[in-house]
Amino acid sequence: MEYSVHYHWGLLWMEAGVVTFQVDTIQQKDLVILQMQSKGKSLPKYDWLFKVRDTFSSKAIFPGMDPLYFKRANYEGKQWVRNEYIFDRKDGVLIRDMESNNSVRRIDTIVLPKEQILDIQTAVYYARFWNLKNAKPGDQILLNLVISGSFYPISMTYRGKEIVKHKNGKRYLCNRISTEVVAGLIFNSNQEINIFVTNDKKQLPLLVKAPILIGFVEAYLYETPDIKFPECIAD
Repeated sequence: MEYSVHYHWGLLWMEAGVVTFQVDTIQQKDLVILQMQSKGKSLPKYDWLFKVRDTFSSKAIFPGMDPLYFKRANYEGKQWVRNEYIFDRKDGVLIRDMESNNSVRRIDTIVLPKEQILDIQTAVYYARFWNLKNAKPGDQILLNLVISGSFYPISMTYRGKEIVKHKNGKRYLCNRISTEVVAGLIFNSNQEINIFVTNDKKQLPLLVKAPILIGFVEAYLYETPDIKFPECIAD
């Protein structure tokens, strides 16, 4: 799936980047492994202003979505971050290998909590298994995430059905979900990301709206090479 990313700040509006998501299935003995990768990049004409090259890679056991491996390589402006995790389920530990332009490389091992822990990319696909057919506004699920080497409980809340007008000029019936954020380099505290997923069995994320430290971004699904694009509703 491919998304067009738009940036807003006051009266400023620009199509600033592209994000792609790709999933492959691997059979490993008696296990089915999902190999997931997402890449985000700024458009070349804006690289001089703020160059972005982000890559997230992960592996998880299907269908429970228990993570096995995660790697984050982010290059944004003059900042860069590299995080790599190995989820050792046998010994119940997380092996962390982390470094950035602001910190030296650190390799260590920490104990995994008893709750299921998800990396941020696996969490995206895990959340798509939430059956929204009979969901009611206010219903929640809790995700326990590992972000920058630390554990955070993040709640997702179902807000109800809404009609979304896409950049292609068509309108789609969607389910809106809001999710908490972790305050830091990108987000302020007490902010939420709003995700609009199609009101069908695929539950494709059609639009994502996220406030950031300065302005906010919108990501519109615009290409699904291996999946039929959802049907629009009549005007």
